[in-house]
Amino acid sequence: MFKTLESSDKSRRVIETFKSFLSTNNDSGSGVYAIKARSGSYHNYVSSSDEITTITSGSISTNFFGLPTWNLINTKYYRFFSLNTPKNAYFPFGIENYSQQSRSLYLSSSVFSITRDLYGEEIKPGSVKLSDTSNGQTWDIRDDGDGNLFDFAHSASFAAHKSSSFDMNQGIDAQGSGSVIGNVFYKEGLMVVNQQGSYKDVGFGTGYTLEHQATHKIQEYEYVLRAPAGEFNMSSNISTTKDRAGLTRVPEPGSVGEDRSWVYNLFPPGDQPTLSGTGSFATKYTPASHSINEITGSTWYPYVTQIGLYDDEGDLIAVAKPGQPVKLSSTLSTTFVVRFDT
Repeated sequence: MFKTLESSDKSRRVIETFKSFLSTNNDSGSGVYAIKARSGSYHNYVSSSDEITTITSGSISTNFFGLPTWNLINTKYYRFFSLNTPKNAYFPFGIENYSQQSRSLYLSSSVFSITRDLYGEEIKPGSVKLSDTSNGQTWDIRDDGDGNLFDFAHSASFAAHKSSSFDMNQGIDAQGSGSVIGNVFYKEGLMVVNQQGSYKDVGFGTGYTLEHQATHKIQEYEYVLRAPAGEFNMSSNISTTKDRAGLTRVPEPGSVGEDRSWVYNLFPPGDQPTLSGTGSFATKYTPASHSINEITGSTWYPYVTQIGLYDDEGDLIAVAKPGQPVKLSSTLSTTFVVRFDT
C-alpha cells in the first residue's frame, strides 16, 4: 500500500561535524607541509640559489621555492587586503570577517599547508594550536577564530591589540609579541606565520606539533510517516496467503510475447510447496484467492518490519527498518519518523 507524503512531513537540515587531527613535523609526507617563503626580486633569478624546501612523500621528493611561494601567497591573500575596501574587485580569498582580521606579510614566512583530506570543508575556526620548538624555546601559537594567529603566552596583550582595531601602539610587547603574527585561511587549509623577531624559525626548528579540527557538513533528511487506524492493515508476507501462493500473478513464459523463464530467480518453490520451503519451480504463478484463516479475524493486525520510500517515478530510493517489528493498531494512529543522512 502506498501513501503520498505531505510537504510538511518532509524536512532537511545541515549538521556540522568536526574531527580532530594532530600532526608533527615528522608527518609531512602524509598531508601537512611546512614551506619557507621569502620576498625578493626576480631579476636574474636562479632557482638553485633560492630558499628551497624539499618535501618527501614515499619515494617522491618535491622542491618548493621560496620566492614564487611568497609572491603567490602575497598576491592571493595580502597584496590587495584593506579593511576599508571589502568590495574591491581584487579583495583576496579567505575573508571571514574583514573587520576582525589583520594581515601583513613579512619578508620571510613559514607556510603550513594541510591537505583537504585533513581539513574537509574548512579548518574549524578557533581550533588551531601550533606548538613549535625553535631557538631553545617552545611557542604556543593559536588562532582567534577570525583568521589571526597570535602567541598564546601574550593572549591578554593580543586581546588589547585586537580590541584597538589592531593599533600597533596598543597591546604590543617586546619584539612584536601580542600582535598578529600570522593568519589562518580556513577554507584553503593554509597557515602563514611571519618569520620575524622571536618567530623567525617557526616550523623549521627542533620540531612542531599542529592540532586542528576538520569540518564536514552532513545533510540529514527526516520523513514523518503516519499510519491511521484502519490503513496499512494488509501484509505482503507470502506466508499469509493460501498455499503460500503470494499476491503477484506471473503468466506462462511467452504468453505475453516475452521470455519469463527467469521468474524462478525471484519466487520460492511454488508448484508443490511444503512447509519447509521445498518443492519444484513453476513456470507460472497465480496469486492466492484469499489469505489463510489465521489472519482473517478482527483481532489480527499486521506488524511493520520495514518501510520503503519511493520517488515520484515509483522507484524505491530508501528502506528503513525498525529495531523490532511494530504492530499497527486498529483504533489508534501510528507514526514513524525516518531519518537518514548523506
